[in-house]
Amino acid sequence: MTLPALISWQDVHARLLVIFPEGMPDRGYLIREMTARTIFTALYVGAVAGADLWIAPRHVVRMSNAQATQHGDDARAAYYAVMSAANSPSPDGRWYAENTREPLRDEVIRNGLVPVNAMVERAGVATTSPKGRYALQAYFAALFLPGLAGAALETAAAEWRKRNLSPAALARAALVRASASTSSANITVQCPGGPSVILPPGPSPLITKAVVEVFAPAFLGNPRVAWISDSASKAPFRDAPLEKALGISLDAATLLPDVVLVDLDPPGRAGEVLIVFVEVVASDGPVTEQRQRALLDLIASAPRAYRPEDAAFVTAYMDRGADPARRTMPALAWRSFAWFVSEPDKLVQMHDGTTAARKLAALL
Repeated sequence: MTLPALISWQDVHARLLVIFPEGMPDRGYLIREMTARTIFTALYVGAVAGADLWIAPRHVVRMSNAQATQHGDDARAAYYAVMSAANSPSPDGRWYAENTREPLRDEVIRNGLVPVNAMVERAGVATTSPKGRYALQAYFAALFLPGLAGAALETAAAEWRKRNLSPAALARAALVRASASTSSANITVQCPGGPSVILPPGPSPLITKAVVEVFAPAFLGNPRVAWISDSASKAPFRDAPLEKALGISLDAATLLPDVVLVDLDPPGRAGEVLIVFVEVVASDGPVTEQRQRALLDLIASAPRAYRPEDAAFVTAYMDRGADPARRTMPALAWRSFAWFVSEPDKLVQMHDGTTAARKLAALL
């Protein structure tokens, strides 16, 4: 893997003054030297979203001027490997004392870089875990490419601010952070018109909870939950009476998706039901063409012989800017939908034109 090209932490600091101009809220957290050194360290080890490399405060605290001048990939990779170990040494000449890790984490990262979408926090890492959990957002990291200066830097910084610091962008980031809890507690999912379901902690159950409690009431007329499954759960939740009424056998052996919703009163379709198959993607597993065909075959073979229009297919993600969505959306089946926890009132339609040959104007 080729690591990002580097500029000095002093140059990073100079660029922060351009990226975050006077008048910005909490600017003090964003332009301090400790912030510049945190960004430099993330770039030094390659902790940029999508690379699956993550820093902890100790990576910054234990950086030194001598280490920072070693720009070869081997030296940088070795530093990351050593400092990522649970019992990594505290070298001479380190930038900060060991007891500065907490203020660095709270003031620079959690109250500074994360709220403005400059840095992302990895979900599913326990609070007590020594694993790194922070990485720079790719668009933000690009503002520190060597050679970017003058008017080009001003333009790039303005575009980044427009994209990431609007009220909508900040609200979206806040929702993702709230959903990406690292709590070790189990997750309670309240089914509409039914019981609650307890799921183990983790990113997938968090998305499942949002699908049931947010997506279903927003996009279905009279939603019910027929099935919830999670890889960490010992047994799936199933509504046996509803399953019997539908005439469909819901069995893990049939490779059902993570959630099966049923709309008992789909708007504009009186007397019908709509079966909604939802795949939850925290890492992989979207609704592909093959998956869609298998599920359509399943409902077609039921006693009621459901038609394709009696089913809907949804792939649920935490955020469309995160790696799972960027990586798997090209594989989504046509005539399916994508929904994002971070933008709960939005829905992406993979319109293929076969079931509704409408012109573009009719889709607006």
